[in-house]
Amino acid sequence: MSIKKTLLYTSAFLLFASTVNAMGDAQPPTTDIEQDLSCIQRAQWIAPATRLPLDNQALLKKAAKQQVVLLGEQHPDAVHHRWQLQTITQLYAHNPNIVIGFEMFPRRLQPVLDAWIRGELSEDEFLQKTDWDEVWKFDPDLYMPLFRFARMNRLPIVALNVDMDLIGAISQKGWDGVEEDQKEGVLPPRKAHPDYMSELKKVFGKHPHVADDEKKDDEKSEARFQRFVEAQITWDGAMAQELARVQKMGGNPLVIGVMGSGHLADRYGVPYQLQGLELGSTVLLPWTLGWDCNDLSPSYADAIFGLEAMEEKPTAQRPILGIRIEKAENKTGVIVEQVVEESIAEDAGLEKDDIILSAAGQLVEDTAQLIKIIQRQAPGTWLPLEIERRGQPIDIIAKFPNWNDAE
Repeated sequence: MSIKKTLLYTSAFLLFASTVNAMGDAQPPTTDIEQDLSCIQRAQWIAPATRLPLDNQALLKKAAKQQVVLLGEQHPDAVHHRWQLQTITQLYAHNPNIVIGFEMFPRRLQPVLDAWIRGELSEDEFLQKTDWDEVWKFDPDLYMPLFRFARMNRLPIVALNVDMDLIGAISQKGWDGVEEDQKEGVLPPRKAHPDYMSELKKVFGKHPHVADDEKKDDEKSEARFQRFVEAQITWDGAMAQELARVQKMGGNPLVIGVMGSGHLADRYGVPYQLQGLELGSTVLLPWTLGWDCNDLSPSYADAIFGLEAMEEKPTAQRPILGIRIEKAENKTGVIVEQVVEESIAEDAGLEKDDIILSAAGQLVEDTAQLIKIIQRQAPGTWLPLEIERRGQPIDIIAKFPNWNDAE
């Protein structure tokens, strides 16, 4: 399976509220019979265009003189985040005039980021005020070293993203269907690169949220695909516009963008949007040893760094129910938009369009509340759910296995 196809080409269709750790941009094992794993060694930089090793100091010294450097990641991978911190510290050594922008935060949280850098918030207060468990959901310990480094050195950090409600609205209504005052100041993004369109078409065609009857309706499916693309390039464009705004404010800082590699691979996403804003960028991406080098295209990045695979830690596993949910409109509860096959939810008998009214005896007001309830479940426990199905109340028990018993 191609790495590019499994990176974070995510729009509102992929926001699995209770399966985000499983549905992020983790790299699954390839199923190819023959693999080429010889393109890079551990702790080595190479240029994908030539497959030749690069001098570490020369590469980063040159990158530190650029306007924008973009660092990718697979969100759940701790090794990728250690590499990001190492790379940022090396860039800082060559150029201390830096600003760090993060995909993890929507723009509305900028005052909280400023307060963090000023030393006004504890770590717990910072995570609480940034709505971390609702906005990003990945383990904050993966990111705190980056935030601590910025605070320790009084480096500005910038919220690059927009609220996912905007991305979701565009995926449902299209760019023109969303009111201007709801677009958070985002300007119309640059039209997607044709090759990006091709990649997104493949992702869209495999997406489980695309109903079979819609696949048969070419006109309806094409309209939905166009909204899917508009949502993705809005996401890319919003981050690019914020990076450009900060870089052009004055002082000529090196602006470092930290985000999912899917927004950067082959320069289709954020780099392409930056180019449309007349701003160049250097793309540096991690490459986990064991990934198939047949998937490494010449344009994948300006340079990649070889990293050992992340060590699996079963004790860090979070409970996953296996559903995608959305807030029910005009009523209490959340709607089940999809049930993942062979999941706890499927075993419990949950179905698409069920409305979850309560969990563990607590009324469910929104998706964030249900996620927190699920994540508090200990291995081997049962979670009682009260649901509404076609107007009828039903009680369901979701049984969470012991992790050691899972296959």
